[in-house]
Amino acid sequence: MSEERVEYGTKPAQFRLPQWAHEFLVRESAELQITKTDIVLRALEEYRRQRSDELLGREYAQTAAEDRVHAQAWDATLKDGLESGEW
Repeated sequence: MSEERVEYGTKPAQFRLPQWAHEFLVRESAELQITKTDIVLRALEEYRRQRSDELLGREYAQTAAEDRVHAQAWDATLKDGLESGEW
């Protein structure tokens, strides 16, 4: 599967990192021969995917719970007036 990369305009960002994170970025950048920015972008893309999966899972669970409630209501309606063995 090819990795599609969408380019947008860039904006400078300034933030502080713990020493271990900076050292990690420097090592990875040298080893992989890519920029520290590219490493941070890869990490952010992965984090965005994980968050999207979490939110999707949460929404799915909520929808499934609502569907179960609706199904129980319809079961009661469909059985209305029937003896227990008739359904």
